[in-house]
Amino acid sequence: LLVALASYSAIGVAVLRMPSAAARRKAFSTCASHLVVVGIFYSAALFIYCRPSRIKSTDLNKVLSVVYTVLTPMCDPVIYCLQNREVHAALRKTLH
Repeated sequence: LLVALASYSAIGVAVLRMPSAAARRKAFSTCASHLVVVGIFYSAALFIYCRPSRIKSTDLNKVLSVVYTVLTPMCDPVIYCLQNREVHAALRKTLH
């Protein structure tokens, strides 16, 4: 977790140093979707391992295990596919 936080901090600093606002916006939009998936993964994993001792639910463990082993890998292709302009346009056309 510390290595991931350090690398995302370095990425954030590099993006903030970009000269154009359009480049910063594009870089942040690319990083934001990835950060959401990473956040879901780490929050579920941390809750499982750092859960208060008074909460003892095996069903909750099962759900959280599915979240960080199945849901997060399934989110990646969807998120990165939606960054493609043609896919984004087709989705808008379908929804309207």
